[in-house]
Amino acid sequence: MKRRVMSGLLVATMAVSAFAGCSKDGVDIQTTTADSKKAEVETTTEAVTEPQTEAQTEAVETTAQETTQAKPEVINITYWHSQDEGFMELMCEKFNALHSDIMVTQKYVYDLSAALQDAEAGDSLPDIISCSDVDLVLANAYWIDISGYYSADAETKNLLPTINEYGIGCFDTSMRLAVPTDFTPNAIFIDRNVLEGFELDMPDTDWTWDEMIELVKNTTFSDRVGMKYYGLAEASSLYSQYEISAYDPAQRAVKGMYGFDGETFDFTKWAEGADELAELKRDGYVAPAQSTDANEEWTGDYNTWFGATGHVAVMSGALWTYQNVWALDGFQEEHNLDIVPYVVPGVLNGGLHDTMAIMSMGGITNTCLYPEEAYEVLKFMSYGTDGWNARMDIYEDDSLVNSQGIAFANSCITAPTTLDEGVWARYRGLFKSSEENASYWDAYFKNIVRPVPYGYSQIVGYWSFVDQYMSSKSVYEAIEAGEVSASDFAEEATRMADIYHAGTMLYYFGENSNYEHVYGQILSDEEIAGFQKTIEGVDFF
Repeated sequence: MKRRVMSGLLVATMAVSAFAGCSKDGVDIQTTTADSKKAEVETTTEAVTEPQTEAQTEAVETTAQETTQAKPEVINITYWHSQDEGFMELMCEKFNALHSDIMVTQKYVYDLSAALQDAEAGDSLPDIISCSDVDLVLANAYWIDISGYYSADAETKNLLPTINEYGIGCFDTSMRLAVPTDFTPNAIFIDRNVLEGFELDMPDTDWTWDEMIELVKNTTFSDRVGMKYYGLAEASSLYSQYEISAYDPAQRAVKGMYGFDGETFDFTKWAEGADELAELKRDGYVAPAQSTDANEEWTGDYNTWFGATGHVAVMSGALWTYQNVWALDGFQEEHNLDIVPYVVPGVLNGGLHDTMAIMSMGGITNTCLYPEEAYEVLKFMSYGTDGWNARMDIYEDDSLVNSQGIAFANSCITAPTTLDEGVWARYRGLFKSSEENASYWDAYFKNIVRPVPYGYSQIVGYWSFVDQYMSSKSVYEAIEAGEVSASDFAEEATRMADIYHAGTMLYYFGENSNYEHVYGQILSDEEIAGFQKTIEGVDFF
């Protein structure tokens, strides 16, 4: 039976409707059991429960017979992604040169929903999907359980610790459906020249959130004659980066946005951080956003970027902000800048702590005929040391450029998810700095090895909650305008996030779900009962 691919919003809307009493049989996104089992047979018998139906048994037996046939001399694997297409083509060439029996081809996908619809219509789903918004893939049960491959690979024991501690790519199930394929850490960038102008010492690299806020306030200044100095500018919002380090693990072991602990949410700390940041904006400590009237009034140019003004002390962004702009030859000299990175500071304490990061997830699809070979590709494109050394060969070669003629190290750089010392030594070498600034880079890289992905890459039902609650109520706009306090939303937001997550977990992995049809019971009886209690009486769809 053909599956209909739906947008994340529609999926969640129908999902919660189903919670309120609609039969799942009425939602035409069921997976083909035979296809799913066919993809899974070569993975591991440990990762698959006993078939639950006669159809499943027949599918397994049929697939077992088919997989005893000789494999072709060269196995073709297709890889969908959202990275730079030219860079990924080079990565495919690197992989193919190392594997004479596997030929990987790549496809850049801008609109995953549309691409999946076209692929479904033509029976041409890829073998691997790498994406940042996981709800669409999970709703259609595209990814298979790769636990067997993952657990058998010694390299998975040497990854960034939060990947295994928090089950990043498992989506709070006992299955491993994906691995991080991209990891871009956030950062706070400080312009040393601004601090020198204010005759302020640089903060300790193991700083705290309160120390950052103090610095922001101490470096905001306007004499109403010259151009104003702002203490803070945001390329990436700090709203989502406060609470991840604000909880005492002994009281609440948080592993995701909005105080998520793997089962429920708690918006208490989010509210604390949101109110503090909103007050900074209202009181004039935060620079205007680019391409706004306020920015034109400040800089004299509607499109001037704050990172080129030399009038901002503390700037939030992602690591690629530095490599894509500030690392370009002559840029800092031209704009009188001296930029160094800091880890986004911890709330309770400085030093090593969990920090938010941008991640994509990659998994093997249920139509893949050769999942063992596909896993070799997935590993190479994600955490494998061979793959990362191949990446480094590309990054280190300035003659290898993207379609705009910019070196890949300055246009599409991501960070390793392996802890391999050789890989990290090469990666550290990409970030050139003066001898005086080298210690800041060393401290930064030491403190970013506990990433937590944003909700869209890890928390089931995240986008539905954001779209249908946070955005619909214009939460951040109301807080920044001073109309309400973030704490006014905390209790209701916690309840609504719990509802969206619980309902979607049941829809994806609960009774009669697509995944349960293939793998048997996934959620425990206790989990199912807890989720059902959370959504009891929900009737707002």
